[in-house]
Amino acid sequence: MSRSSRPSARPPVSASPLALAAHLLQQTLQFQQPPDALLAHAMRGPSRLGARLRTAVADALFAALRDLPRWHWLAAHVRGRAATPLDVAQWRQQPGWCEDIVRLAWPSAALPALAEADAHAAADVQQWQQQVAGVDLASAPESVRLGLPPWLLQRLHEVVGDEREALAAALRQSAPLDLRVNALRAKRAAVLDELRAAGLPAEPTPHAPWGIRLPLRAPLQRLDAYARGAVEVQDEGSQLIAALVGARRGETVVDFCAGGGGKTLAMGADMRDTGRLYAFDSVAARLQALPERARRAGLTQVHTMALAHEHDERLLRLAGKIDRVLVDAPCSGLGTVRRHPELLWRHIPAAVSEFAALQQRILAAAARLVRPGGRLVYATCSLLPEENEAVAEAFERAAARDFVPLEAAPLLAQARVNAPDGLVQGRYLRLWPHRHGTDGFFAAVWQRR
Repeated sequence: MSRSSRPSARPPVSASPLALAAHLLQQTLQFQQPPDALLAHAMRGPSRLGARLRTAVADALFAALRDLPRWHWLAAHVRGRAATPLDVAQWRQQPGWCEDIVRLAWPSAALPALAEADAHAAADVQQWQQQVAGVDLASAPESVRLGLPPWLLQRLHEVVGDEREALAAALRQSAPLDLRVNALRAKRAAVLDELRAAGLPAEPTPHAPWGIRLPLRAPLQRLDAYARGAVEVQDEGSQLIAALVGARRGETVVDFCAGGGGKTLAMGADMRDTGRLYAFDSVAARLQALPERARRAGLTQVHTMALAHEHDERLLRLAGKIDRVLVDAPCSGLGTVRRHPELLWRHIPAAVSEFAALQQRILAAAARLVRPGGRLVYATCSLLPEENEAVAEAFERAAARDFVPLEAAPLLAQARVNAPDGLVQGRYLRLWPHRHGTDGFFAAVWQRR
């Protein structure tokens, strides 16, 4: 069953918040639905959980996912067992293990809410956490201390070396809420003033010229700026990818793997709602909300199309005619672990290799659309070179006669990005959570001869 499948049955309304969090952890590790979707499904309809407990359950679930190896190691200590390697496939078949994890991961700030609803469960949590309070993790494996699968830890060591501890710590943190100001609706300075007047500690993002950063739990849906389309939720790194495309007024632009359309909307604002902007995806459901989002953003030139595959015959009429093509390719998503910690346990090295093969096929197909003199951008939200530099280099070897590589830093400067030289490695855009405070992103750029 895919991640787009219907979530599993909702647990009984009478379930303890602790049991509910354990149930959601077990369901998350089935990898049929992401945890936020499971949370929304579990909380829908009649429920005795108030707002505080809903927040507590969500915090406990994500705390468990963010440090799964450590909780697993400590649970073995409490149970008096020898710690064994973390095996998520085995875990998800044994609900009791998930309950152990949630007891240890339950945040102290959420303990009063649990105590009000279930004093016995709260006492149980406190007892478990007291038993591990003085445990020294110095003798634990590095994967336990850093909270990463061993195979990924090794790969990141090869990429960032001694920075792996800082990177691992950043991946375990929750991400802030980044917004992109819609240039068709407002100016960033005015929106900053509006948000601050509403009591929110809004700050401009350090690099993206239209970005604003808020704390994670800002009441976005209640903000007038959001309701009138003046802002969209978009990580600063994603904003920088859209800036790298450099879409201009009157052009024809393609977002080849548009997904929910965040970058599509950013490029539409750069085009000032002129020209023609196509949003393609192979999964029609991902595009369903985009027309309404475009309407709210004041964009009338966005045209969605669900492709059967990367060689859909309908693409033939666009071959060699598109000014700019963005390929935000399907990937492991390991750069977004701050928001989706379950991805650490969803993927294995073989899956990454499969993504790399798919990425090369999609990039080659999308490149056929670019006109002479047009721009092609390949991007992922992965941290791994085999999905990033290796794919870009393979494309260059195959398409050397047709495409010339471009340096990312000057293109970012043209887009009024602040301090672009600190955002690149060589000629590529390379963003890291521990260095830049964004999700992990990669982008390569070419121009057709």
